[in-house]
Amino acid sequence: MRAYKNATFCGADPGWANACVGNNGSPGYYDYAKGFSKAANVLIDQVIAGRGYDFSVDDFVYPVCFNMRHSVELRLKGAIEELAHVSTAKGQALKFDLVGSHDIGNIWSFFKRESEALDKRYTEINDKIDSTISDIAEVDATGQVFRYPESNDNQKHLTDVASINFCRLKIKFAELEKGLDLLHSLNVWLREEYFQGTFTLSFSRPMLYGLALELPAIATWSNPEFGAVKRSLMDKYDVGSRELSRAIDKIKSHYYLSSLIGAPLPLKGLVREQLLEFFDYWVPENPDIQREPEGEEVFRFSEADTKQLIQEMIQRVESGKNVWIHFSKVISAEFLAGIHTLFYFARDKEYVEYYGRLYESELSESQAYFRWGEEQVKKSFFHIFNKTNALDNIVMSLFALGCVDLAEEIIARYGVERALHWLERARSRELFAFPEYAKY
Repeated sequence: MRAYKNATFCGADPGWANACVGNNGSPGYYDYAKGFSKAANVLIDQVIAGRGYDFSVDDFVYPVCFNMRHSVELRLKGAIEELAHVSTAKGQALKFDLVGSHDIGNIWSFFKRESEALDKRYTEINDKIDSTISDIAEVDATGQVFRYPESNDNQKHLTDVASINFCRLKIKFAELEKGLDLLHSLNVWLREEYFQGTFTLSFSRPMLYGLALELPAIATWSNPEFGAVKRSLMDKYDVGSRELSRAIDKIKSHYYLSSLIGAPLPLKGLVREQLLEFFDYWVPENPDIQREPEGEEVFRFSEADTKQLIQEMIQRVESGKNVWIHFSKVISAEFLAGIHTLFYFARDKEYVEYYGRLYESELSESQAYFRWGEEQVKKSFFHIFNKTNALDNIVMSLFALGCVDLAEEIIARYGVERALHWLERARSRELFAFPEYAKY
């Protein structure tokens, strides 16, 4: 590694003025691009604020447009780098010379073509930003026009443009940045989405969700009419019988999608009766769960309140002993892992595929506790049992996984409907919906 020794590009006092570069922060294309775009926007705003008097439009047009153009080049190279990760997650390969290419037109054409071939969800965002990127490519494809007054063959630049309006630049660049930010969000989402494996050659994840809604209940698939349904779906999606079967297999093995065809998958590690047994003991210990949330309260503790609190703590300890007397006789590593998984899955409910991976991790940990002895098992059990939001999280997980009947049974059994502020959003699936940019 080369060691620089100079008095210009180095750290100094004051400390706040030291920028982190290189491995000290590890910036990438996105970070560099944001720096150039912010510089362009600061200059644009200064010029407009002074109406061209304090900062001349004729002088500042070149650094402004160069920073804009270079930012876009970096954003597109960063988008290709992200697209390569999406492609890898989908089991494909994508190669592009990010270092050797500076022609925005070529860079954009490559991204547009490859992204839309990979997933049609890119098309709408690409169309929104295409015209402005094409404008940049037409005026300054390789980044030389706003750097120098003449080309390498002594031709004066910008003779066909004549004038550039700063107010127009501000509007168009803001629109482009918004579109590029959406593109970045879609890249990040799709990389994670394809990593889950819920797709086939012809069906993306949202398409599988749509297909599941169109399929009749699995109990009817043995009827002769199901053949006509399959032929209709093959025509609609332009796929053969084998590809449709692959898509259906994905649906049958997916926790939420399988529930849409009337074939819900069993919970990991526990069954309905065990979960109800858990809450039969938990709810009496947490009576507040049956009350409707009220406005913010102001608490003022008196000596009597303190004594009552201590008494409640003592009662809870005694009650906990009775709880453990019961569960110590019936608990297993699978049940312990299952209850932990349902509780913690609520925090990462974006992808139901995570449920299975989380369970395997929790099961390994629970099995270790059983090897270490009862005290560790007890501690792990009460780690969830003592959570005041145990019912919230577990019921939310059940909705996410498509176990709607069991979730509704728990809500009705313990009379907690009014206490769950997120319930209607879970029932409507709004709580688990794709972001707008990730939908078809």
